[in-house]
Amino acid sequence: MKDCHDNYPPSLYGDLLHIVQNAILVINSKAEIIFANSRAAKMFATDLPQLQGLPITELFMDDDKEILVPNILHLTRQNGEFEGESMLRRRDHSTFQGLIAATAFQWSNEEEGLALTIHDISEMKVLERTLRKSERLFFLGRLLDDISHQIRNPVMVIGGLVRRISGKETCSKRINAIKQEASYLEALLDSINSFIRLPKPCLQHNTIGDIIAAAESNFKEVAIEKGCQWQGEYEEGIADEELISDIDLILKALEAIVVNSCESYTKPSADNLITFQVRRTTNENLPFIITISDQGSGIHPEHSAHIFSQFFTNKTKHIGMGLTFAQKVIEEQMGKLEVQSEPGKGTTAIIHLVKERRRPIRTTKIED
Repeated sequence: MKDCHDNYPPSLYGDLLHIVQNAILVINSKAEIIFANSRAAKMFATDLPQLQGLPITELFMDDDKEILVPNILHLTRQNGEFEGESMLRRRDHSTFQGLIAATAFQWSNEEEGLALTIHDISEMKVLERTLRKSERLFFLGRLLDDISHQIRNPVMVIGGLVRRISGKETCSKRINAIKQEASYLEALLDSINSFIRLPKPCLQHNTIGDIIAAAESNFKEVAIEKGCQWQGEYEEGIADEELISDIDLILKALEAIVVNSCESYTKPSADNLITFQVRRTTNENLPFIITISDQGSGIHPEHSAHIFSQFFTNKTKHIGMGLTFAQKVIEEQMGKLEVQSEPGKGTTAIIHLVKERRRPIRTTKIED
């Protein structure tokens, strides 16, 4: 039976490949380009003859040539296909984000080849970043609405007290009340200012040891100043484990949680204890866990859904921004913050941290 495609002239297939709006590349078993359509030449800022015979690695970033590219080729040959994103490099050395789809096939002489289609998704990535920024601005807008409510109440109290003591010389209780409300306002504004000015994470290589060192110096000192005992527990050898994170922001988030734990105790006591633990997990995506535990008043179940909401607190004259701040910092670095609590028995904050934000295909070479 004759295939209906036999009616089409061979040149038509080639013409169609040049019309397609995605870049199309065919590489041989040596990973050299043996075919490229017109869109590929335009996408990589060159002409077709310059792509002919070029190693496919030359279209990738230098950091990806030794691991990512061999992994893509290996997975395509092994599974028959591959799809993923990567930063690619044009021949004029500019870069763009590409969505790569690869398929393995064989010629009649059984020589192996791979066909790749590449779609430039740079604009889509810009839209994603814009959306995340919009979400952040929306959150700040809601925050500002709450600010006006939070500031209005103490201002009204201050105004009323000022009117009452007007013309009187001895009103120490009312003056102290004014001072307390003013101090609350200052703390509120400082907290808001810190949150609004929260910078984007500046990621660098760090170790768990940096967190442990801060815990045993800064955090421990904070706990002692607030009348609590400190207990640090660290899994053996974990200090050498590496992280890619903004360590300064992570430490500020952890300190906010420690302060929150210290303030869970309603009465000073020698038994008030803060336990700070760091250990590994079996979760490949979130391999490290930090727990900060207290034996304080705990959180009532009806309040559990609101603990990360800005300005939520059941403690008098507290701002209620500590957990909001900590959650924002940790989630922006691909981590996770959970809180488990039981009224009258205490609270445990559980912080899950990522080890490596890059996908394994970029960091670990697949062995044959």
